[in-house]
Amino acid sequence: MFDITFVPDSMREPTDKQLAKLERASENDLRYGYFETDLSVNTDEFGDEPLPGTPALDFVFCVLLAARDIRQGNPGRISFTENDLLVHFTPDGDTVTVTRSWDPVSGHCTVTEFLVVASRFSREVLDFIALRYPAFQGNPAHRKLVGMVGELKVP
Repeated sequence: MFDITFVPDSMREPTDKQLAKLERASENDLRYGYFETDLSVNTDEFGDEPLPGTPALDFVFCVLLAARDIRQGNPGRISFTENDLLVHFTPDGDTVTVTRSWDPVSGHCTVTEFLVVASRFSREVLDFIALRYPAFQGNPAHRKLVGMVGELKVP
């Protein structure tokens, strides 16, 4: 089993200044300066791994890039800008091994499960932000992320 959980109620409110420029904020600013939230990654083997205060859009970008890599049979990863921690996803046939740089216990899931979770998680985050902050829908980064979710073509 593999899951990524988004905790909507934990999302930090952008400042008034950030909200005023949300539609035209750079991808870089959106990834690292907006929408910090609590997340968790879970597998049967290592259980629930909380990731408090994570920049939500950066995490979505990383998850979608990792999913693209996994679909192509390549390893993927999530890196954290605010620290040197890494989550690696290594495909082997129909199985993906999930490793964390800070813990030797690995988790496992199927490729299909990974892609389904990546798609669902990314949609949840993007839908939540777009509903709460409609100006985000006019930002090119929103369109880019929605396009990346669409590319997953989850079974």
